[in-house]
Amino acid sequence: MLKKFISNVEKNNLFTKDDKLLLAISGGADSVTLAHFLKHTGFTFSLAHCNFKLRGKDSNKDEAFCRKLAEELKVEIFVKAFDTKKYAKQNGASTQMAARNLRYRWFNELINTHQFDYLVTAHHANDVVETVFINLLRGTGIKGLRGIPKKNGKIVRPLLPFTKEDIEAYTKTKKLKFRLDKSNLEDKYERNFLRLKVIPKLKKINPNIEKTFSENVFRFEQEADIVQEYLSTRLKALLNDGVHFASIDKAKLRQEKYKESLLHYILGSLGFNATQQQNVLENITSNSLSGKKFYTEFFVLTIDRKALIIEYKQKYQAKFNSQFILSLADLKKQTLCSVSTLKAFQIPKKNELIVCTDKLIFPLEIRTKKTGDKFKPFGMKGFKLLSDFFKDEKLNAFEKENVKLLVNGNGEIIWVINHRSDERYRVNKEDKHLLKLTFSD
Repeated sequence: MLKKFISNVEKNNLFTKDDKLLLAISGGADSVTLAHFLKHTGFTFSLAHCNFKLRGKDSNKDEAFCRKLAEELKVEIFVKAFDTKKYAKQNGASTQMAARNLRYRWFNELINTHQFDYLVTAHHANDVVETVFINLLRGTGIKGLRGIPKKNGKIVRPLLPFTKEDIEAYTKTKKLKFRLDKSNLEDKYERNFLRLKVIPKLKKINPNIEKTFSENVFRFEQEADIVQEYLSTRLKALLNDGVHFASIDKAKLRQEKYKESLLHYILGSLGFNATQQQNVLENITSNSLSGKKFYTEFFVLTIDRKALIIEYKQKYQAKFNSQFILSLADLKKQTLCSVSTLKAFQIPKKNELIVCTDKLIFPLEIRTKKTGDKFKPFGMKGFKLLSDFFKDEKLNAFEKENVKLLVNGNGEIIWVINHRSDERYRVNKEDKHLLKLTFSD
């Protein structure tokens, strides 16, 4: 098996002896076998173990086992405990998904902090079969038929040519000790149900199902690449990138021949589920959900009048705190706009405000909109509600929520930052003590 392991690593250019590897170790037969493979073939690696605190004393025994294994192999080990149930509850995720998110975030931190070249995981041929079935059941499309890639960025899976039976045979021959996760024997999880109930019955029809799936996956990978290349090209024609968000023109998407696949390609990769995707698709036709928001762990999608707005949830939830400016010195210190003194009047650009300091009443305030806000847009005689101004400017829902205002100490809006100044603060060529504020977000 060691020869087959080395051959697979070299043939597929997975990693080299010069690379620094991080092995995700659970203590189970698969990862323990992989640790021994790496040790006995001369690769440089460290171990990383996650204690998810889900199995009481058994979780702590798994951790102790992994620490001892690291001592025996004379390699470094990183260990971290997680409150997985709390994280799952806070983020509305299943326990399994919570554990996955937590471990990969931590693995990424370790890779960046300690400059590992690759994260190595112990997925094998049986995992490929299970993953393809799970993807089919979840409706992931053709990309789900690719199973588990041998190499995906910094994640490498060198055991894919081996079956579970191969690994178990190796542990018996080498008398390797490992931990048995009893939860793997329960069929309440979908992967376990497939492993314990479904696949054994399919193996009666095709005893070599792992080999068959491996061959199919190779073909699926090529076909999926063809489809993805097409979808990626079409996406570029539809997607507009903003500073903190992306938008998709609904009218253009409606005209696409394969809009269902395009939506799935875009939204599925961001974590939006099949029901959410269907609701968004229905809106493309009916425009019945304007203002509706859909959430994943990391993203928010807002159905606007003319576009789908996609943004990071953290950015969306991080409400801008009002910023009070007590003096001219404070105004120059704030970081939202750069401030400079002008000796003579000049015509401002869209992202600039020229203001006379004599008209400023401290404290100033920088804030977002409030209901009923109004101002006199530069060049107009009368007042206008900010909501109507936003509508005229054709701002989308995200932009409306994030526009910031410079407000004078008397409550008057001086500047709708990066959009329009107030007529009452118009500067004449004769005015002195002028400041230029430049918005630089």
